[in-house]
Amino acid sequence: MPSPLRSLCCLLLLLLTLVAGVQAGPGGEALEVQFRAVAVPQNTVPALAQDRDGFIWVATSKGLTRYDGYRLRPIERDGPTSARRNLGWVRALGAGRDGRMWIGTEFMGLMVFDPAQDRVESLGSVRGVAGPHAPIRALAEDGQGTVWVGTLGQGLLRYTPATRRFEAQDLRWQGEPEARVLALRVGRDGTVWAGHWRGLSRLRDGVWEALPGASAPVLALAEDSDGRLWLGTQDGRLGVVEQGRVRWVQQLQAPVQALAEDSAGRLWVGSKVGLLWLNRGSGAIEARLRHDPRRLSGLAGNDISGLLRDASGAMWISGYGLGLQRHQHHPALAVRGPDPAADGGPPAVLAEADVRALLSLRNGEVLAPTQSGRVVRLDGRPGRGLASLGVWPRERASVVESLAEAPDGSLWMAAAGRLEHRSAQGRLLRDWPLDGGRAQRLLLRANGEVWLGMQEGLYRLRGASAPALQRVALAGGAPLHGGIHALIEEKAGSGRLWVGGQQGLFREQGGGLAAVPQAPGETLASPVVMGLLLARDGTLWVDTPVAGLHRLRGWDQQGRARFDRIGERHGSEGVFGGNLHEDARGRIWSQLQVYDPKADRIDSFGAAEGAAFGSFWFFASAELPGGALLFGGSRGLLRVLPEAFEPDPGVLPLVISALRVNGQPHAPERLDGQGLRLPAGTRSFSVEFAGLDYADPGRLRYQYRLQGLDSDWTSVDPGARSPSFGPLWPGRYLLQMRVTAHPTLWGPARLELPIELLPAWWQTLWAQLAAVALLLLAIWAYVRWRTRLLRRREAVLQALVDERTAELREASLTDALTGLRNRRYLELRLQDDLRLCLRRFEASEPGLPGPDSDLVLMLLDLDHFKRVNDAHGHAAGDAVLVTLAERLRQVFRDTDSLVRWGGEELLVLVRETSRADAAELAARVCAAVRDQPFDIGLGQTVAVSVSIGFAAFPLDPRRPRAWDWPATLALADSALYAAKARGRDGYFGIIEAMDLAPAEVPRDLSGWAGDGRVVVRASGA
Repeated sequence: MPSPLRSLCCLLLLLLTLVAGVQAGPGGEALEVQFRAVAVPQNTVPALAQDRDGFIWVATSKGLTRYDGYRLRPIERDGPTSARRNLGWVRALGAGRDGRMWIGTEFMGLMVFDPAQDRVESLGSVRGVAGPHAPIRALAEDGQGTVWVGTLGQGLLRYTPATRRFEAQDLRWQGEPEARVLALRVGRDGTVWAGHWRGLSRLRDGVWEALPGASAPVLALAEDSDGRLWLGTQDGRLGVVEQGRVRWVQQLQAPVQALAEDSAGRLWVGSKVGLLWLNRGSGAIEARLRHDPRRLSGLAGNDISGLLRDASGAMWISGYGLGLQRHQHHPALAVRGPDPAADGGPPAVLAEADVRALLSLRNGEVLAPTQSGRVVRLDGRPGRGLASLGVWPRERASVVESLAEAPDGSLWMAAAGRLEHRSAQGRLLRDWPLDGGRAQRLLLRANGEVWLGMQEGLYRLRGASAPALQRVALAGGAPLHGGIHALIEEKAGSGRLWVGGQQGLFREQGGGLAAVPQAPGETLASPVVMGLLLARDGTLWVDTPVAGLHRLRGWDQQGRARFDRIGERHGSEGVFGGNLHEDARGRIWSQLQVYDPKADRIDSFGAAEGAAFGSFWFFASAELPGGALLFGGSRGLLRVLPEAFEPDPGVLPLVISALRVNGQPHAPERLDGQGLRLPAGTRSFSVEFAGLDYADPGRLRYQYRLQGLDSDWTSVDPGARSPSFGPLWPGRYLLQMRVTAHPTLWGPARLELPIELLPAWWQTLWAQLAAVALLLLAIWAYVRWRTRLLRRREAVLQALVDERTAELREASLTDALTGLRNRRYLELRLQDDLRLCLRRFEASEPGLPGPDSDLVLMLLDLDHFKRVNDAHGHAAGDAVLVTLAERLRQVFRDTDSLVRWGGEELLVLVRETSRADAAELAARVCAAVRDQPFDIGLGQTVAVSVSIGFAAFPLDPRRPRAWDWPATLALADSALYAAKARGRDGYFGIIEAMDLAPAEVPRDLSGWAGDGRVVVRASGA
């Protein structure tokens, strides 16, 4: 852009800025008034009150509720249905000095809630002086406990609780009776004031007199701290009673429905069109507050029906469509939100309050760059309320990320990848390209250098005439990576630079940057550094994102830094705030917390104190003239006045808000003094307690313990403040409870509830001794019975074990396919059979062993069984083997052993038989196999035959031990082969061999045919 054109643009911007500054108005109050809303049914609250214990009572069109900071508890009468229990439209409330709450309804007359009984009592709604039947609009209790009742249609009544009688009052206006009482107030001097449809009256010497000057319906009455009575009327006038007359102070053009004085002496005026703050001395209106949909924490509505200053000094507002709100205010904290846009006027200067960088100029102004690219000028001088002064002239619309003021008044700005050097009037002197992402810190060093901490790395410009920025490396040339979050330069001595960032803490030494060595056990609890501060005494303060605040306490002998982990020591989690500042008393501040080194105490603050300015931003803070601090957030600026901040003493009212016994609501006759007396048989009880901190009850922490049961405190959050106990042994207990709003400190105050659980008859000493005796007897009888039972069970279990063992043993001796015995069975049984047989032959006369003393060993093999498997499959072969086993069981006896010897080969040991019958038995086996085909499934059958070889044992009866079992088995095997050689489907066996040794057996058994020593039996012979 040519230089003349650029100068013209700057001039136009400067003129627009001046115009905007004039429209905003110098010194205008721009700080927000913040409220916290409480969800109320239909957002309709005609009246408010606070009782002696500190509960807030909320009258609604759907009944009455009591608020403890966490929930609205319905206050109802006794009744079978919800409709019968509900109080309907409650229009007036009056807190009694004895803790009772007087309730004025629209349709049900006067009622009272007695906290000792925890119930509502109706005081009558019949006609006449027996009780009000007309709608009740006002209630007040005087010093004698008398309750004044203002009705709409029945006039003014006086109720005496001691006699439970109503007395009508002769309230007149200009000689005529007045039956429409709208407001009541009992002054500190005992004067009773009544605001009615035609004006204002007071009770003097037992006589009601009208006050001159008031001739309109009086809707609201309030007494200020000077003892003066203020009144608001239906026609919008606001007045004060002085010297027995009404002096009108303001004409507001809207009905004044509520009045109250705040703790600062300011009069709050609630009307149908909003809220006003009035200076009581001058009568001037200091502020007009109306509902603005853009302000989330602003006034929720304009039709205000009730105002209340609670015991802590906080102000409450209620209304129609507004619901219930609490004023969030702290003398040291305030939020500067966006400027309101005037209807039809020019756009607001600070239309967008998302400020992520700040600079306090030496002339008292504050530059606040917004995300729209506009740099707004604010008045940062004390008492100016950060009023808008206009827009700082800058022809570019890029967002300014960081900025600083040079000693000559010129400004340095980092914005959208450019470093700009501008004159104090905004003229661009020169700019340079930037690298490394967003600029997070900008530091002007005493030697004229410009240092920039970026999202990636650290850069410096040697001076305003330098051609380009240079990336700063560590000593030794290694690059410094990661985000740079803090840059500070020592003011005295070496002027050394400290750098904090994602890679840790660094210090300039020897012309380069080096990581700060740290002593073991005294290192930073988190390596990332978010903020740095050099205090006036030279102390270095470090903020980390996980472990919070640290203090450099010194160096060890090896030159390593020793840090005091303040945040970790105080149990403070997360970052301390990043933006660190020191006040005149040496306290360390951020936008979240303040640390007092002298008291070694951390205090937090936030929305509860009126510091709701959205999400806070790192790298957005400034110190204002006079010592105030300013912090940037997503929806405004937080201004902190450190000199006005004092730590909260931590004394909170702690009340019991509900009791339950055996899960049901409980209303004890007396809760004070004697405590809670529970009847015998009580299974459990629970106590709900609440710290009456209405600013932010969610931040509270609780502890409780039941002495007599627990010795240690149990810590809970607000969601678990209703512990349940039981079952408990009869006796005396003491429930202790305490609350704090501080993260670590507990005050000395605690709430104690004595509890006595009465014993049942069976819990007395004699009953217990008798029970012990019966228990011992029962134990003895049980032991006897149990012993017998265990023995019976042991016998049953042993039988089951034996049975199972037998089953397992049987399974181990049986072939799984055929159910025949296996080789292992034969090995276990065979030796006994052989010894028995030998004893018979050796004990008898030679050749005469007795009848049926022989053993016959048969080997069976299916003929051409491989053909069955090949032709029909192995499943068919398995079916043949299963059928074969069934047929063999029909031929042989149960005492004989049928063993699957291998594949299709079977061994049969025939016991206690005669060798002479062996051939016949073998023939029967062959016939049983041959005569009937074998079913192999799917409607198919096959014809199968078997070959058998057998031998008798002992083979030589005269020499029983001449042939042992292996020799006999080998002989039977040879006989099997001989049967197959003879054409299969037959048998071949040797039943006797006289004087023949196993070694003399010829290889070909056919050679035995002519040997007289051998008796052979063969099929077909």
